[in-house]
Amino acid sequence: MAGPLSGVRVVEVANMIAAPSAAAIMADLGADVVKVEPPTGDILRGAHRPIDPTAGPGPHPDGYFTVDNRGKRSVVVDLGRSDGVDIVHRLAAGADIFVTNLTEDRLARYRLRAEDLEASCPRLVYASLGGYGSTGPLAGKPGYDWTAFFARGGVSSVIGEPGGPPPAFRPGQGDHTTALALLSAVLTALRERDRTDRFQRVEVALFQVAAWTLASDLSMTLIDGAQPPKPARADWPNPLTCRYRCADDRWVALCMPGPRDYWDSFCVAADRTEWIFDERYADVTTRLGHAAELIAAIDEIFAARTLAEWATRLDEAGVIWAPAQLLPDVIADPQAEALGVFAPVQDPVHGFAFRTVATPFHIAGADIAVRGPAPDLGRHSHEVLAELGYDAEQIDALDRAGVIRPADA
Repeated sequence: MAGPLSGVRVVEVANMIAAPSAAAIMADLGADVVKVEPPTGDILRGAHRPIDPTAGPGPHPDGYFTVDNRGKRSVVVDLGRSDGVDIVHRLAAGADIFVTNLTEDRLARYRLRAEDLEASCPRLVYASLGGYGSTGPLAGKPGYDWTAFFARGGVSSVIGEPGGPPPAFRPGQGDHTTALALLSAVLTALRERDRTDRFQRVEVALFQVAAWTLASDLSMTLIDGAQPPKPARADWPNPLTCRYRCADDRWVALCMPGPRDYWDSFCVAADRTEWIFDERYADVTTRLGHAAELIAAIDEIFAARTLAEWATRLDEAGVIWAPAQLLPDVIADPQAEALGVFAPVQDPVHGFAFRTVATPFHIAGADIAVRGPAPDLGRHSHEVLAELGYDAEQIDALDRAGVIRPADA
């Protein structure tokens, strides 16, 4: 069965996470994605954290690189050479979508700006991703998700305990969020291209996507100009939207903000039915005035039972809660299995069989799947150049000159 993007050709001139992960989803959707890499390769190759020794002896697959590059074809091109730039122009001429996160100065140097490609690629969807976009005082400024998304984008200012340093974030968390925005924009532009038969330019910035993720907070700050409060857990305003530690050092998260009042049900689960009749806790408003004392009391209650014991009690009471799971818990979660959160990868070249994170949505009846591992560096260089019309002698000459040869070949 053909994927939704079957027949769509994508050229990716990008590295690291945000732009490549958007192109990886396009590959999952059936697009033919050609990843253009420098002779030294994408800097994300081999950049994963050390494998836990309990995973057994190696070699191990590069799961970090795979999640953002599965199902693509890799072509090595030295863009510092004019004949290398010509290769990419020929690739773009036969493509539907061009994805890049190169900085503005590099795009200009390699003649890969939108204006450089529009004349020869009049039906191309040109998608660029950066930290801050191409206009304004920060135009073209380099930025990772930690700087452009979490720090300057304000995300780090509204989470964590008050008075502490800005919390650190996990690798690629803002990048993968931004990738979904890039994917949405590209697919919309592809629809517009098909409707108008005209060149489309798409631009996505990590900084702007961060603002969208904070839209609920920012919508109010736009009105009152104030920074939202960041209370300590012990001073959380609503004890039924707080986190509590269990006897086995695991945590649960409660989230019952309303409009339904779950207080009676929670009191039954906590063996505190007397609180149901306590006037201090009669409704949400009165409980807010006693939140600190309630949280302290509930801390003691949760500390008396394990997470497994609380899971049974809270589920039987019908309240809204979740365990604060560790990542090994997440990959073993039966709900993850039911949703297809993780997908198998077969790598016949290296003999690996492992799992990766799947595309985070479903379309009924559509073939959306991880279609293969991340490619070895330059594995498809000769194949793709032959498709572009280069003959064997030309390909050998480019290879010998190092234009399409990996640096360690």
